[in-house]
Amino acid sequence: MTHTANTRRRVLQATAGLIAGAPAIIHAQPKQLRVIVPLPAGGAADVGVRLITDIWSQLTGTPIIVENRPGASYLIGMQAIQSAPTDGSALIHLNNGMSATQLSFGKYDLLKQLAMVGKFGGTPGTIFVKADSPMKTPADLIAFLKANPGKANYGTILGGQEHMTTVLMLRNNGCSAQAIPFKGGPDSVTALAQGEVDFCVSALPLVVPFKGRIRPLCVMTDKRFALMPDIPSFRDTLGNTAPVLDYWGGFGAPAGTPNALVEGHYKTLLEVMKNPDLPKKFAAQGLVIDTDTPAALRKLIADDLAWMAPIAAELNLKAG
Repeated sequence: MTHTANTRRRVLQATAGLIAGAPAIIHAQPKQLRVIVPLPAGGAADVGVRLITDIWSQLTGTPIIVENRPGASYLIGMQAIQSAPTDGSALIHLNNGMSATQLSFGKYDLLKQLAMVGKFGGTPGTIFVKADSPMKTPADLIAFLKANPGKANYGTILGGQEHMTTVLMLRNNGCSAQAIPFKGGPDSVTALAQGEVDFCVSALPLVVPFKGRIRPLCVMTDKRFALMPDIPSFRDTLGNTAPVLDYWGGFGAPAGTPNALVEGHYKTLLEVMKNPDLPKKFAAQGLVIDTDTPAALRKLIADDLAWMAPIAAELNLKAG
């Protein structure tokens, strides 16, 4: 038998082994997968997606391109996914902030324009201050804001869930501050680290790339976060005066993508999330694995839209 024949036989055997081990995964894959992240590189969304797609590509052999399409309150990313083919070759990263900006600006409709693939993880929202800020607790922040009514400012995604959360926190504690808009969490946290804003609400994983430059005052959840238990929750000190902000991440495909392809991506996602190294990699970024079905993700978005709708109407950003 020739060397070429031996090589061909080994390749065929290896391929057969892959297909036998994971037929649903191999058969459901496009020739190339494009994943749109509608936020800047370096943030929690970007890091989480790249960890997942690295394993996805290794598991299936599918080349995956991650594209950051930030700006215009997620509209640029949404336009990109809406113009993508419905053959299973394109996905978009989804997060709860997109529900908020849908309500704030009315430029897209997640439930009508996307087919939900599934949820994959989460992390708590966090109040950050500059590392050398004299504010050490949420109560310190509230006291500072009350002593400087309307003079302090905060970085936020205008019309995003961070914005709505901060507005309610300020109102419920009798404070006021000016919102300074940014494209995404990394941009607002960069401004904070440079002393351009006084505080911001963003995702906890941003404490990793900005270590030593920013400091978390608290997580915006009911209880402390298991991965970083030294950080208090907002409600530990100030009670129920701010809404819970839990970030979640998931994937969607363009509406019209066949159900079989969507289901194939969901099954592949579940296999990816079983990777034994992923929990540790997620934890290093302040993320936890939290998978759920396409139907559950659709309901989660619908629930987010329901509770935020009155706040968005009050802010009336569409008029601007």
